[in-house]
Amino acid sequence: MISLHLACFHNRYALSDVLANLAQLPLACHALETQCHGQGFRVHVQCDSQGDCDALQTSLLALWPDMQVQVQASPSRTCSHVVVLMAPALTSAQLAHLIDTLADHGLALMSSRTLSRADGGARQAWQLRVSGDADLPALRSALRTLADQLAVDITVHPRAEFGRQGGLICFDMDSTLIKAECIDELAAAAGIGEQVAAITAAAMRGELDFIESFTQRMALLNGLPESLLAGIAERIELMDGAEVLINTLKARGFHTAILSGGFVYFAEKIQARLGIDEIHANALEIVDGKVTGRVTGRVVDGQRKAELIQRIAAERGVDMQQVIAVGDGANDLPMLGLAGMGVAIHAKPLVRASSDYAISTLGLDALCYLLGLEDDDLVE
Repeated sequence: MISLHLACFHNRYALSDVLANLAQLPLACHALETQCHGQGFRVHVQCDSQGDCDALQTSLLALWPDMQVQVQASPSRTCSHVVVLMAPALTSAQLAHLIDTLADHGLALMSSRTLSRADGGARQAWQLRVSGDADLPALRSALRTLADQLAVDITVHPRAEFGRQGGLICFDMDSTLIKAECIDELAAAAGIGEQVAAITAAAMRGELDFIESFTQRMALLNGLPESLLAGIAERIELMDGAEVLINTLKARGFHTAILSGGFVYFAEKIQARLGIDEIHANALEIVDGKVTGRVTGRVVDGQRKAELIQRIAAERGVDMQQVIAVGDGANDLPMLGLAGMGVAIHAKPLVRASSDYAISTLGLDALCYLLGLEDDDLVE
């Protein structure tokens, strides 16, 4: 291994621009560590071979003629954590704030690369590999605060080749895979939308027990004509990025499942549209062409979701650390906590604060970035 120490003693070059250019070079080189100071910065870069080292020096001279470069042999360092920064648009200042926060928690930047296309699309994502010891809960708390301040998403996890090929992913449905709460849509059709929506919102915030709130809402739907269900199903929109995420993960051998506190009728429609492998939801009881306000079988609440995700993983021989769970409400927290990667998607504050992974600024397909996938890996 050959190391280069790049030194910039003025503010003419932005650190993020230097890192971005290094990531684009067709060389086996890795930014190991950065150190910022008032007048500029230093970057420690490692190359796999002397040839790559020589080529990098030539490239650096062409890009930044007054960059100072020192070359020396260096032992390799081990990546300890992987960090992903993403938003509709990113700035060098946001990247600098992130690097500073990581340094405050004892983590040094080893390498960085862009995961999004370089053509200025509707979103940007960077993956940073860092080295060092960190208190992971404290780090995640600090990064949540920083993400809120910068209006971006930031995730961190211990280094692992997580779920790049095969595995299991389980989704909540309402407000996760689709842009609706089906029980609220039914209530709107019955003319009691505001009353039911208020109960739904309280349940999703964790203020009401799910079973109790579900029973109350269902009772209000007694007498709703079955004929209205088809029209509601036709109006339901998929969450942004849902098709791309499902297509991409299925192409990589993932088993997909819906675990929903919503209804089988709508879950079957979404299953058909997306090619979901299996669904578990509540079956509406219908008598004489009308909804009775009850469901048949056991209600799919948070506890049931936790049981189902473990059962499906066991049936498929997938370790829980290789399972992904995605949801937005308080009743999703049990399965999010059990999964190796529990992702709160556009979630309520309680759920986001209780989850290790969260996406709030982009669509569902941004989850692919958490797996280290690039835009070119996605299946449209």
